[in-house]
Amino acid sequence: MREPRILLVGAGEDVVALLPSPAPRGAFFVHERPGEHEEGDFDAVVADLETPELCDSDRLQSIHRRRPEARIVAVCSRGDAAAIASMIRQKAYALLIRPLTAARVRDAIELALAAQDWQDDLELISGSPQWLQLRLRCKMQAAERSVQIFRELQGDLPPDEHEELATAFREMLMNGIEHGGQSDPRKSIWVNYVATNRALVFYIRDPGPGFSMKGLKHAAVGNPEGTLEHAEERERQGIRPGGFGILLAKNMVDELIYSERGNEVILIKHRK
Repeated sequence: MREPRILLVGAGEDVVALLPSPAPRGAFFVHERPGEHEEGDFDAVVADLETPELCDSDRLQSIHRRRPEARIVAVCSRGDAAAIASMIRQKAYALLIRPLTAARVRDAIELALAAQDWQDDLELISGSPQWLQLRLRCKMQAAERSVQIFRELQGDLPPDEHEELATAFREMLMNGIEHGGQSDPRKSIWVNYVATNRALVFYIRDPGPGFSMKGLKHAAVGNPEGTLEHAEERERQGIRPGGFGILLAKNMVDELIYSERGNEVILIKHRK
């Protein structure tokens, strides 16, 4: 098996300086010179879309036409919802919004290299500045991809609160895929991100039958006394260790609200 190859297109100095060394999965980087197109197959493309004012999504279209199978990591300085929606529409697999960090660059490249059967994993339904809506296949890989995208979404929350909201979103999304969608890629889960003047909101709807909080003996949130009885219950049911997702999310957002049926959840983080 050959080593993975990653093509760098228009990579700025900050991108090059933060490229992981050694490269993930034994990959090596190839630079595409201005006005020339590197030949051959590439497993991932890191495309710097920077222009003086905007992210140049036309470059994504050009790359995708030449290499439809390559997973594109798009680098840009605009992290607002409209710019992110545009990059998703133009087939970006993962996003990196400046200022960059070495950890985020490495994580995005590793995510792209690990992708398999990904072309229909994620569909943008709505891309307005205040409302992003995605349809995901019920795959953990699709979930990690959408979490990476939303982590790059820039807002006015302090960094620690932004990370808390992203972590809470990830926990609820994973729950929806694992328990509601049974990790069946033939099923879909819906994700909405809404930015109001006073709050940032995630709304997630999974395809499952729902659940009742009263019946969550296998989850920490259903164990108000703070003991670890849910761990014993998970072992009895043959469920993997865990069960802290809902409790963790509740402690990271201002409001967590489930629908009566239990297959829909809203996460709310107030803007100060």
